[in-house]
Amino acid sequence: MRIYEVQFFIDGPIKFENNINFQTTKELDLGRVFDSDINIKTTHRNNVINSTVRTIDSERAEKVAGLFIGKMLDVLCVITNCKLDINTYENRNVSYNIKTIVEFSEIQRAFELARELNLHTDNSKMLRAFSWYRKGLNTENTLDKFLAFWNSISVVSDAFCENNERTRSGTINRIWNCFIQVWGECSEWPHILGNENWVNEHNAIRNQIAHGGITIDIEYVNDILDKINILQKVNYKFLRDFSEKLNIGL
Repeated sequence: MRIYEVQFFIDGPIKFENNINFQTTKELDLGRVFDSDINIKTTHRNNVINSTVRTIDSERAEKVAGLFIGKMLDVLCVITNCKLDINTYENRNVSYNIKTIVEFSEIQRAFELARELNLHTDNSKMLRAFSWYRKGLNTENTLDKFLAFWNSISVVSDAFCENNERTRSGTINRIWNCFIQVWGECSEWPHILGNENWVNEHNAIRNQIAHGGITIDIEYVNDILDKINILQKVNYKFLRDFSEKLNIGL
């Protein structure tokens, strides 16, 4: 075992307020603890992050660091609502004229919360839901984007719905139950405008895409595109509000 320093580039419309240096605890598995040195800086084109990891070879060092930083970005994505990804190379083809300034406290919190959720048996599903949300922001494929946002909602609903006869009967009822937990009756649900068929319609689309139950043509894709903007807003609001309900401080 030895210590390696691994460098990644963070792609996305963010900028760190200053060069950031601190130490954080990496614990991807319970009991396997290592204090990792983190250095983050914003260059003219990109954001660069360096992290130390302890492992047996350089190949595993890159994989471990990528997993560690990726989980942090899952959380930071929900904190900032920004599209974020990591690469081993600098992406010179993308630039942003508007960037969100990420404060030191936010990046620290993202690392800490990723670790806490990863090791917390009850709340770990929230980290998985954050990951699906980040996938939805990052993918350019319309159908994959829809599935990712819907999966994010479903992961939370499957994990935290109230256990009763209705919720045991399917995904739609579990989502309804969790929406009611945080927002009350359907007329109060944000962005949905009181549409009581919204969950059923979107779950049906999810099943069509996932199971190949319909011909995918331009008209169908355009119809999905029309729905994705609202779906993303519902997904994000749901993650934020359910995190608050669970006392997960973002």
